[in-house]
Amino acid sequence: MRLIRIMMAVVLLGIATSTVYAQSDKDLAKQAKKEAKQLKKEGWKVPVGGLPMEQQLLKAYKLQAETDADEQPKYIFGQAMSGGTFYDAAKIQATELAKAELAGNISTDLTTLVTTKLENRQTGPGEATSASEIVQKGKALVSQKLKMPITLIELFRDRKEGGMEVQVRLAYDREKAMQAGMDAVDSLIK
Repeated sequence: MRLIRIMMAVVLLGIATSTVYAQSDKDLAKQAKKEAKQLKKEGWKVPVGGLPMEQQLLKAYKLQAETDADEQPKYIFGQAMSGGTFYDAAKIQATELAKAELAGNISTDLTTLVTTKLENRQTGPGEATSASEIVQKGKALVSQKLKMPITLIELFRDRKEGGMEVQVRLAYDREKAMQAGMDAVDSLIK
């Protein structure tokens, strides 16, 4: 009898939890729809073959809400806008700027790790290197090492003065980004 009660409690807890998640998904969908409406008003469009704007925004919101076992954000994010005469050139530039922002977002965590590594390392006269110098150099390397970030949002709009503007939001797994950062730092410290 006691086992049956425990089983029922577990089932009810599971149902209650799924209801909470469903509700939060509804809220996220509503928020995504509202933002998409505003972006469309501002002239933003989705490239041919891309997901509808609402779905892109909903995916971005869901990833922003994800956390790991330590309740830390599971992903880091980068966003950039770039303009150009041609769509492809503006997209490439926006993507590279967003990657640079991703690298910048992990630089704070890297500074702490680099400081610890430098303190543990024996340095001779004239070998002192500041943690901030290494992190600055490492940011460029990290940006190059961030392979295949998740493109959450890709939008464009025509400029009044000609050409177009592209907006890109990227996400990258925090754990993989930190590993790329540590690899870059290790290569600079050696």
